[in-house]
Amino acid sequence: MNRDSFSEVLRNEQTEHIYDAACFGAPINPQSAGEITDGIARALELDAYPFFLVGLAEKLTQLGTACTAADTEIMLAEIKRRYRTKIGKSCPRTVQEWIKGQTPGVTSRQNHYELCYALEMDHQQTAAFFQKHFLTLPFNVKAKEDAVFFYCLFNRKPYAAAAKMLAEARCYVSQDNAHTATAQIMAAITQQNDDAAFLRYLSVHCYDNAQQFQLARQKINTEIEQVKEHIKKFQPDTILSPDRLNSATIAELLGYRYQSREKDETLDKLPKRFRESLPNDVTLGRIINGDTASYELLRKTLMLLHFYNFFDDADNEDRNTVAQNLMDFYDELDALLLSCGFAQLYVRHPFDCLLLRCANSYEPIVTLYSVLEYGRN
Repeated sequence: MNRDSFSEVLRNEQTEHIYDAACFGAPINPQSAGEITDGIARALELDAYPFFLVGLAEKLTQLGTACTAADTEIMLAEIKRRYRTKIGKSCPRTVQEWIKGQTPGVTSRQNHYELCYALEMDHQQTAAFFQKHFLTLPFNVKAKEDAVFFYCLFNRKPYAAAAKMLAEARCYVSQDNAHTATAQIMAAITQQNDDAAFLRYLSVHCYDNAQQFQLARQKINTEIEQVKEHIKKFQPDTILSPDRLNSATIAELLGYRYQSREKDETLDKLPKRFRESLPNDVTLGRIINGDTASYELLRKTLMLLHFYNFFDDADNEDRNTVAQNLMDFYDELDALLLSCGFAQLYVRHPFDCLLLRCANSYEPIVTLYSVLEYGRN
């Protein structure tokens, strides 16, 4: 059992349209302001799209409560009822705010899983809902909370069993070493159907933030070194110290030096889901040092690094080579994300969509710089 056995996140007609526009539309000319702002406008539309409410309405309709994304009062009443009858607790205020229109965050994992329980989802449906409607990764089973919910949903355990196991697992101490891969842990969990045996396994296979996504951290460091070698080769006069290249690395990725930005400069013209958790020289240093880093920061940093390194070597001389390089980049990055335990590319995510739109350009790196420059002006 691995992520390949989850239900595939299929593209509907709207997703296909976005995919075609981002990946198969005419290549962007980075010198054309109109083409830059057109790509940003599409990403802003995605940022404003109520993914969560659309998904919630679809699921409730399937369960017999007909509604649309606009019927928030109907959805709120039904979800409150389902929390009481399906999982035996009151609907948390956080979830109520989601239904009223607040975009779900990516950190309150228990709220995400409990809602899926209230909606009577299995593990495959939960995985798809996380990716399509929460726009984040399901089942990071190196984390205790995710592992418990994966075990219970996979084995169709009642919510009461999950709550009991969560309470017991809170006292487990994170392990010093994280040599067991996420895929191995997931495969091992699928072989368990005895609660006591699962908890014994979990007690010696749970890790803190710095130990999660270890392969991703290794890949990020490899990509960082590639960028730094480029700087040393082509910009030796800009190097103050070979050991202090984080700011220069960010400048290569984003087109500006984090420390030189004015305090009132922001990226408010860009989609919130695009600009949030972008790396800077401080957070890049934290990743390099193995310190705490969010899932979003790690994923975006890896994507930006691979984007830079891929297109630094690519030659987008005409429309045919632009299209071929884009698809090669798409396939490489998608495989890299999956290997590191991150959600695969999803063109309805504003960050993924805009990055792929920049990749569909005669000068992808310059196009990304232009997007970020527009966001700061």
